[in-house]
Amino acid sequence: MLYLLMASLGSLQAADLQGVSDATVAASNWRAGFQADLRYGVRLPLFEQENKALFQGTGLKAMGTLGLTPAFVRAGGRLIFSPLAIVDFHLHGGADWYFGNFQSVVGYDNPSANPGTNAEIASSVALDGNRAPGTGFHAGVQSVLKVKVGPVVVLGSVDFVHWNVQADVAGEWFFEREEEVLLALGGDQSIDANGLVLFQHDLDASRWIRGGSFSTLRAGIGSGDEMIRSGLLLSKGNEALSHTVIVQAYLKSRTFSVSDAPYVAYAFKLNR
Repeated sequence: MLYLLMASLGSLQAADLQGVSDATVAASNWRAGFQADLRYGVRLPLFEQENKALFQGTGLKAMGTLGLTPAFVRAGGRLIFSPLAIVDFHLHGGADWYFGNFQSVVGYDNPSANPGTNAEIASSVALDGNRAPGTGFHAGVQSVLKVKVGPVVVLGSVDFVHWNVQADVAGEWFFEREEEVLLALGGDQSIDANGLVLFQHDLDASRWIRGGSFSTLRAGIGSGDEMIRSGLLLSKGNEALSHTVIVQAYLKSRTFSVSDAPYVAYAFKLNR
């Protein structure tokens, strides 16, 4: 790896930084309900070689990030290293501000607590008032593997994140809306893993339709809370924009079961 890096840097007379950005707006029927994610930064091409698929789009990206939901705002940065076209390594982190509304930080005494649905959480805090705005930070490392063989696209990712959230509530635990698991206030870790197997049909040289299976696992290390969803993903788009619909059943959750309404989400993404 060091040899490849040094060789690539040595061959660059004047590296051209390329501007990169993407924006995603998503809506779902459970938890956060609405989410907007914005990223803007630069890309430094490295290792790229003509006519070699493994060395297309390789390099380093540095991006500022902003995430907004009805529950919180996150602002930070992300560094993405792509030594090969099929693998990415991410370092990311930032500050978190949780609002003081019904989706804010709610305290729990027991790490095995079942937070309930959004409506049940709202009813509970209306009675006991055990909610408050919160602040903190998160930092994580993520690996992504992406392979395309013929019309089949396989993608897997694992994200390990440290959280440090502070809030003036009773209890040592809180329900993180995006992760959908209980985490410890003052310091905890989570794991977020995703796996996709999709079939791609090319509409023309630039547009495609992808459909297949999509599974998600999230876990709070301190609480032992786990959430598993699995179902279908359908996406249509090109390199510049895409529309995606996700339908997943809850296979494991403290609140939901397979017999409950599935998680349904729509996402619109723009890339530059």
